[in-house]
Amino acid sequence: MPGDIAVYHMESEKLLGMIPVGIGPGYLTCFPEGKKLYVPNRGSATLSVIDCDSFIVKRTIPVGKNPQALVIDSAGAKGYVAGTEEQIISVIDLHKDEVINTIPLNLYPSGLALSRDGKKLYVSHQAGCSISIIDTEHHQAADTFHLKDYPKNSPLSSPDLALSPVGLALSPDGTLLYLILSPENRVSVVDLGLRGEVASIPVGRNPQRIALHPSRPLAYVTNHDSDSISIISTYEHQVLATIPSLSAPRELTLTPEGSQLWVTNGCQLTLIDTETKAIISTLYAPLSVQTRQGVAISESHRQLLLSEVLPCNTQRPYSFVTEKLYFKPPKPFDLTIHHQFPIPAAIAEGLIFEEAEVKHHSISILPIPLRPNYHHLTFSLRIPYKIIYRDEQNQLHELKDAIHHVLSAVETHLTPSRIKQNFNLRIFTQSEVIGKSVPTPNSLDLIIRTQLVAMQQIHPTE
Repeated sequence: MPGDIAVYHMESEKLLGMIPVGIGPGYLTCFPEGKKLYVPNRGSATLSVIDCDSFIVKRTIPVGKNPQALVIDSAGAKGYVAGTEEQIISVIDLHKDEVINTIPLNLYPSGLALSRDGKKLYVSHQAGCSISIIDTEHHQAADTFHLKDYPKNSPLSSPDLALSPVGLALSPDGTLLYLILSPENRVSVVDLGLRGEVASIPVGRNPQRIALHPSRPLAYVTNHDSDSISIISTYEHQVLATIPSLSAPRELTLTPEGSQLWVTNGCQLTLIDTETKAIISTLYAPLSVQTRQGVAISESHRQLLLSEVLPCNTQRPYSFVTEKLYFKPPKPFDLTIHHQFPIPAAIAEGLIFEEAEVKHHSISILPIPLRPNYHHLTFSLRIPYKIIYRDEQNQLHELKDAIHHVLSAVETHLTPSRIKQNFNLRIFTQSEVIGKSVPTPNSLDLIIRTQLVAMQQIHPTE
């Protein structure tokens, strides 16, 4: 569905406006001078160019299908967009804002990192664990090396799974690459001179993105399924601390001086003090926003005089309105699940929970007698998850399944205007393993505890 860019003022934390863009926007990147913002739209296969002074989309550039990442050189001359589905890199002239070349790859590009001089572009790939080095002067792949090979029939060799390495960062001296390996819950440190891994850093479950501090030897990693951020020493290559209690963090960026960390999680933007590791504030999404998919910081509006008038046009033929539902949290529920692995001996490596889904035809809303605007809400839910495991040859595989449950009589506050015929309910849950056993060498029993943490109602409006 069409997306919007929410614009906040950094000091006041005030929402300045909403900028309509394409379908599925994410991976925002600012022009070095801070006057333009580039937004890849995954569902539209386009790149939106936004003027940071007027909050207007100045140009829309067609790029490869499913653009997954974007980097811009320090001089502001060129940008590079990874078109994952078409296995290409689109080269953008940032002065003319147009595609000037296309670099074909035989692998599915996902993460991008650019050398300081802009002469080398490092590309990680979704299928398997490999790095391509692009010569940016001649616009061609100069080299590709593999850190690990997965068997062709392994789930981890399939690009359809959208697996890491996606998160990718280059050390300031240009000698090391930091790759997030989500299925293995770790960060791989790659020496570009040796063309191999020199360190492995365990982090939380399902890590997503990594950001390097601009002046200190630190890196920050969002752990989506652990609801946390790992703080890594880039000297010692180990986790120094963990910032907990962040619901499903995904994207992150640091302010230019490195004093604050901005993290997208769910429908909110969380600001963290990097010195104290404390949450400074939480900026909640406007009504038309459903989820946070990217964050970037521009210097353009630091001195802006704020007013109550939004300086951008927020009109669409339609929009999707998101409303928070207030409810009395029900007790957590426990479920025992049994898994039979398809191989004689398997070693479970990790468990990754995905976003909960509501079976919309199962929703029931019943008023509570003598309590106006209070209702009992009952619905069936499904929480997809996957278990990562190793076989006897030490190869990684994954087993997919889902938790099915009915939440009964959740006490909610709903005014008559909010109870509509098409009640589109969205929920956020938090699950954890509280017990496990291995009945046989190729089976696993898990006791999962899940609690409901937030509910939203989403509906289109003219």
